[in-house]
Amino acid sequence: MSIDDEYELLRSIELFESLDPIQLKRLIFVSQRYQLKAGEYLFHQGDNSDNVFAIVHGECAVLVDSSSGEIPIALQGSGELVGEMAVITGEPRNASIRATTDCEVIGFESDLFISTVINDPQTALSMMRLLSARLVNLRNQVEVLSRDRINS
Repeated sequence: MSIDDEYELLRSIELFESLDPIQLKRLIFVSQRYQLKAGEYLFHQGDNSDNVFAIVHGECAVLVDSSSGEIPIALQGSGELVGEMAVITGEPRNASIRATTDCEVIGFESDLFISTVINDPQTALSMMRLLSARLVNLRNQVEVLSRDRINS
């Protein structure tokens, strides 16, 4: 994938769509690319949070540990971010990410990602929207699981 292709992909992510082109290119130049085979983990719940990842191609499951094993709570695909919540809080990862298909992801170092977000008001607002949507999704998942538990 060329730099121009990466630029266009990242520009299509809501979080980065208003980011200054120079800032976005800076993120691209210092990013790392990773290839995952279906079934491989990008990271595990409890790992240190040192990168945020953008999925370039493929799909990944978001999984949380429970006493009965891993529970899938979401699927993330091309153009979506993973790992941003733990980077923002500075806490260990609160979920695992496992490729459900062969995937390519771009990783951004946490300090650079945070400085990029906080230095651009529109990007910061987009991050708040993204996190709010994730919380709503999680709340909905909890409600479904609670109903399933009550009905079983």
